[in-house]
Amino acid sequence: MRILICKPHLDQSELALALSLHDRGLCVRVLAARTTQGREELERRGLFEEMAAIKGKLRPALIRQMRRVIREDRISLIYAIDSSSLANALWATLFSGVHVVGYRGTLSRIRQLDPTFWLGILNPRVARIFCVSSSVYDYMSRFVPRRKLVLNPKGFDPAWLPEASAPSHPILANLPEDTCVCMFIGNTAGRPYKGLQSLIEGFHRANLPGAHLVVLGDHDPQAPEWVAQGPAAGAITLAGRQHEAAQWLHRADIYIQPSLREGLPRAIKEAMAVAVPVIATDIPGNRDLISDQRCGALIPPADPDALARTLQTLHGDSVQRRRLGLEGQRQLARLFSHERTVERTLEACQPLHQAGRPGAARLARSSRRRHPA
Repeated sequence: MRILICKPHLDQSELALALSLHDRGLCVRVLAARTTQGREELERRGLFEEMAAIKGKLRPALIRQMRRVIREDRISLIYAIDSSSLANALWATLFSGVHVVGYRGTLSRIRQLDPTFWLGILNPRVARIFCVSSSVYDYMSRFVPRRKLVLNPKGFDPAWLPEASAPSHPILANLPEDTCVCMFIGNTAGRPYKGLQSLIEGFHRANLPGAHLVVLGDHDPQAPEWVAQGPAAGAITLAGRQHEAAQWLHRADIYIQPSLREGLPRAIKEAMAVAVPVIATDIPGNRDLISDQRCGALIPPADPDALARTLQTLHGDSVQRRRLGLEGQRQLARLFSHERTVERTLEACQPLHQAGRPGAARLARSSRRRHPA
């Protein structure tokens, strides 16, 4: 199997997938931006080529580049992970017979009357669509035949996390050692569905002695007002964007995911990897990762009172926190390992490879009719 992977900026899971497929003996090429993570390793292995264009669903330079790579490397399958790459891959593979595989990692609404969706994820020539969660799979089945859909959550390897030591940041360094640190990681500016306001209100209502809430990521200008308007104002820190935010989880006692909608949150997986118990809203995506009261706690979305009650329970029970955290770590390893993602990818793509290029059998039959032996 000869695969071309296309996305401007690979995340850790996508980078690891490309390297793992290469390690298994597949011919892999990667088109990505020069600033993508892992570029040096991809270049060292001879897999990387800088993408000719980044944005836009009809980029002639990118289409020409894809066609050249298909020809030179005899590519049989393109895995186009983002929407622009997918649309351009479909243009590049016209009449070539190369299979195109897409990816869907969000519950953002599909608009069937919007022609741009038919240039990408809804195009009949997309042979497979990897869905990051069961909720995305179920949603996509309303628009795409289930035989084309593959439930393939992005795996996680604890080795991807920064070293197991809390960052020496003044925010954490100034907290007493016995502080119960509650944490949320997420960019919430312009994204009310991330639930930051509900999180802050819930922490105010919990009124936890000796606890501190640390929020990492950008936020709207109103967020400091939400912090100031409650009794826990002095125990909430909006830390903004931080390099290697996941490193902060080594100092967390409770991780909170207050979103109203999600795909499959990486931050939850990072918390599970370091055995931090998770409180998450009971929504698709979060539910795929967290089993209520087994490896975390699920609460109704947009319900500050429910969050406050759950925080009070876990804040007062370190044994329960430890139990939930360790079970979460085990569940992550059991159900969401990187190896499982690689295996699912191969299982979904191998039949396409074995079937050969679409139309090849039909063309062969036609040739035999025109030129009988």
